[in-house]
Amino acid sequence: MRHLSIVAILALMTAPVFGQSRNKGLIGSSMDKADQGYYGMSGCGLGSVLFGESENRGGQILAATTNGFYSNHTFGMSSGTSNCVPEKSAKTAQIKKNVDMFVAANREALANDIVKSNGETIVTISNIMGCTDASYLGAKLQSRYEDIFNAKEDIAVSDNMFNTVTSDRYLLENCKL
Repeated sequence: MRHLSIVAILALMTAPVFGQSRNKGLIGSSMDKADQGYYGMSGCGLGSVLFGESENRGGQILAATTNGFYSNHTFGMSSGTSNCVPEKSAKTAQIKKNVDMFVAANREALANDIVKSNGETIVTISNIMGCTDASYLGAKLQSRYEDIFNAKEDIAVSDNMFNTVTSDRYLLENCKL
């Protein structure tokens, strides 16, 4: 606890020197990239919780030092805590947003193509997710059709599709999520 107090005091003293962080951690200012899941080069862990996202070197050093000192980022990655979840990478968050928009605009055509396991919308979803094997993606989505389209809201359909892709080891390796 004493070490945490020292880290917090150092952060408060160095914030004016290194600039304010953009993402609101426990010690921070505004939230803009945090909503998109970006936590800087220091990554997830206690440092991202305390200091939030910071594009400046000082904030990143403090966050990385905190992560290294308490060795909690490994636990966070394996347990999905301390901002260590797949949706917290900026790239994955942007892909998810694009999938959400595509499903909202093309839900009926997508449902028809998933039933057939191929089609223009499956190729497009494959491209959005950066998948190298659209035919496998189509077959996987077809096998989970009932689970994917059991929701009434477009965002839930999109979430179900995304979960289908992220739960398949082959797709995780062959898609750029």
